[in-house]
Amino acid sequence: MSGDLLQLAREDAKFFVTQAGFQEEIVLMTPTRDMQLSLTGFASKHWLSHDTDGLSVNAKNVHVTIDESVLVANGYQTRNSKGEISLNRHIVSFPDSTGISKDYVVREVYPNETLGLIVMILNDYKE
Repeated sequence: MSGDLLQLAREDAKFFVTQAGFQEEIVLMTPTRDMQLSLTGFASKHWLSHDTDGLSVNAKNVHVTIDESVLVANGYQTRNSKGEISLNRHIVSFPDSTGISKDYVVREVYPNETLGLIVMILNDYKE
């Protein structure tokens, strides 16, 4: 049984990602687009990165953070037969600051299995 403090940390983390005021409407779709789920989470798109020398460079970075339990509760499969998060090549859409939504494809997935959150690094989607 997890400790009370850990349970509170999980609840707080999910609250901040999904409803604390920084959330964005996100649509997640399977690669074949046969399943689609709308949910809230943290979404970011910015143009600042760092090169191997630690210098700032102009490079697009797009990522979202979502609550895995929302996907599971809605029947959206998140794990493969080995029990690992498997969302690469799934399609993610969210609006930017101008309200324009754009489709992205999941390039990398970084689950936080302590808190139940999933961070997905995205690339531009090309049909």
